[in-house]
Amino acid sequence: MDIEHALKKDSQTMAELIYSSGPKAFDYVFSKEGKRQLTRSYLRHAFERGIGQYSYKNHCVVRQDGEVVGSMFNYDVRSLSRMHLSTVMSVCGFFRWGIFGVAKRSGVIDEVIKRPAHDVLVVAHLAVAPQAQGLGVGSQMIEFARKQAEENGYSGLALDVSVENPNAQRLYERLGFVVIAENPSPVTDVPDHRHMELRFL
Repeated sequence: MDIEHALKKDSQTMAELIYSSGPKAFDYVFSKEGKRQLTRSYLRHAFERGIGQYSYKNHCVVRQDGEVVGSMFNYDVRSLSRMHLSTVMSVCGFFRWGIFGVAKRSGVIDEVIKRPAHDVLVVAHLAVAPQAQGLGVGSQMIEFARKQAEENGYSGLALDVSVENPNAQRLYERLGFVVIAENPSPVTDVPDHRHMELRFL
């Protein structure tokens, strides 16, 4: 299996994978009145448009026999700040006046998934397609992120995991991550999260 940059044509599969990395949080921010398909539609739109944090330009994929089976997005505090305006433009282009509701709900998510330390590379939107689970795809992507981080002078990796995803947390702990913060959710629609780090020696 190969890890490579995502392509615009991967949008349908990648929208599903990105969504699966945090469905309740994504639905809380982007869905209206329980219309969950709206979330996937936005993620596909944003991925194809090529601007903002959900862009294909910011994601890498794992391919197995030419099929996308894994997704990942890496960022640090500086790149996240640089992407802020383009992400707002992407949301505005899709939701129009609904952007105000999206912005308000995004502020809630900021209480659950807080800004990372300045010296770490963040692993986000990490997801593996059902048919590839159990094949080591997640571990492969984490190892890829670790090499990128070490080569670029970061002190470690960081990620956030839902308390409703204990299998993912066990994987991260097996790879050396430790929980450094418990972030309770202020709303019932979004689960509490744990912030985890893997610090390099």
